[in-house]
Amino acid sequence: MTKFRDMKKFLIYKSLVFVMLVFFTTSCEDFFDVNDDPNNPSSSTVELVFPAGAGSAAYVIGGWYQILGGLWSQHWAQSTGAQQYRDFDQYDIQTTHLDDRQYGELYAGCLNDLKYVKTLAEQNENWSYYLMASVIQAYVFHVLVDLYESVPFTDALKGADETAVLLPAFDNGEDIYKGLIAMLDDGLSKDLTLSTVKTPGIDDIIFQGDLDMWAKFANTLKLKIYMRVVETTAMGAWASSGIQTMYAANAEFLSADVTMTAFANEQDRRNPVFETEFDRFGGVNIVASNTLMNFLLNSSDPRVDGIFNTPQNGGTHVGNDQGDFFNPAFTSAADLSQPAVTGLDPVYFMSTAESYFLQAEAAVRGFGTGNAKALYEMGIDASFAHFGVGGASAFYGSGGDYEFPTTDDAKIEAIIVQKWVSMANSQGLESFFEQNRTGYPDFYTISVNSSWGPTQFPRRLLFPDSEYQTNKANVPALKRVYEKMWWHK
Repeated sequence: MTKFRDMKKFLIYKSLVFVMLVFFTTSCEDFFDVNDDPNNPSSSTVELVFPAGAGSAAYVIGGWYQILGGLWSQHWAQSTGAQQYRDFDQYDIQTTHLDDRQYGELYAGCLNDLKYVKTLAEQNENWSYYLMASVIQAYVFHVLVDLYESVPFTDALKGADETAVLLPAFDNGEDIYKGLIAMLDDGLSKDLTLSTVKTPGIDDIIFQGDLDMWAKFANTLKLKIYMRVVETTAMGAWASSGIQTMYAANAEFLSADVTMTAFANEQDRRNPVFETEFDRFGGVNIVASNTLMNFLLNSSDPRVDGIFNTPQNGGTHVGNDQGDFFNPAFTSAADLSQPAVTGLDPVYFMSTAESYFLQAEAAVRGFGTGNAKALYEMGIDASFAHFGVGGASAFYGSGGDYEFPTTDDAKIEAIIVQKWVSMANSQGLESFFEQNRTGYPDFYTISVNSSWGPTQFPRRLLFPDSEYQTNKANVPALKRVYEKMWWHK
């Protein structure tokens, strides 16, 4: 499988009034190894290093991982006449996939940078940057553990002068989940009123210094972490107790998107999916999956026009079956609808719709105090607005295709299916995790050219080859891509 053109994106801030997003080309050898000592970076400031770490997370999660998630969420499919993502679409995953440029960059770039920010911020009691770095760090670790189940966590960012660890141990998922909640609680516990606390400016590339929004982001991320495991035997009681504690403390959740928007309409400064797929590769690979396309068309859902373009060769919306990249009915991507992605689209960490749907599910399960029906409808409203269309109430109103059901199981299904639609083109990986967790939507189709036959869906990535090369003694036993996660429905 041809890999992304080698790029690494950093955010460099030259002054308090000027910000520039920089992409530059590098070779594989220029990437740090996950086991490099993270405690000896070049001397810098939190104002410079935080946007580099957050930008690294946005680039990886909003780039390669978004493409993987878009395909495995059946929002997108590999087109006919091209082959860039066939491996993903037929579940033929190897240890070399998403290795140094993604997994390695998240550790040696993003998480390393954020550790530096936290260390420096703690020394100076600059708790605003400590909170910001803690939230993004927890977010990235959550992505990693949900992709691999076990990853380096406790030892991951320790240097040679600490208890060991150029060869970090792998923590299990349960322990990492508890560690993530502790990390977020630690960040939220700091006193932001101290005179040592600096108010971030444009170097906060997500909320531009609004610390109230960072607290809401942290709370909503905690809710998501708890919700992922709330039905498991191992952690269900822990998760439900944690959610109820949050509500008892009147935790505030997001009512706005969490995005990085620092893109410009110039080559190497655009949205990472657009930059690679539509600029570098000519837009010949990604097309609409019939799974999502048919769901929208069957409901006459106007979001179809916000999610997909009509075919370049003319005609109405048309998608392709998952993995059917030899379909003789279509000669190229130009015969099919493609995602409506532009170079200026932001990268999403969390969306307004996701926040409302999480709260709606918590209410249905009896953990939250909100009105589940109202929150569900607010999520659909936010999704329609995100895709630039109106008329949402006609769909969730009485008799509408998306009317809120009467039984709890049906309510959960409705919430997750609408979350799935809302995440098209921007949060494909999160949508994949949610389908893994709940089994919804339950109308996915097996890839026509699946590597494993007619019954298995992908559930995880394989541990990267770099770990086998440098840290083999600590890598857990290899599982197959279709083996369920420990929190899987």
